[in-house]
Amino acid sequence: MKRILIFAIVGLVMFGAGFGGGLILGRTMSPTDENGVGAGRKIENPGPVVSIGEFTSNLAGSGRHVISFTLSLELVDKDGAAALIQSPGWLVRIRNEIFMLVKDRVYDDLTSAEGTLQFAGDIKRSLNAMLPDVGGSAPIERVLFESIVLQ
Repeated sequence: MKRILIFAIVGLVMFGAGFGGGLILGRTMSPTDENGVGAGRKIENPGPVVSIGEFTSNLAGSGRHVISFTLSLELVDKDGAAALIQSPGWLVRIRNEIFMLVKDRVYDDLTSAEGTLQFAGDIKRSLNAMLPDVGGSAPIERVLFESIVLQ
């Protein structure tokens, strides 16, 4: 009988220590400012966004699969956006490069979020290699899909 009582007391003490430690740890790791972001985190404002338009293309591989997506580019600064918009030649070259990239894609690669993010990364790398630098850095910050449909 004493043994059961000792195990129950030890169990309650261990449970209390674990619960109390969890509360203390939770409070030390919780956000510290009013909007719930945390004091050390810096949020960047989005750069200028240029809409490139809608793309529809067949996909590589067996089967008859089609992709349709609308794409925008978030640029590093306003000067790059102005230069891109004022010169229609750049937009044509960008659209051509994206069409060439999408032609090599297979349906199964684009059905997951990871595959779509990899496709966006490939677009970004290819376009940044093609476009002139803006202020010593690559002009494209992010590739943004406004819509994407696979069939």
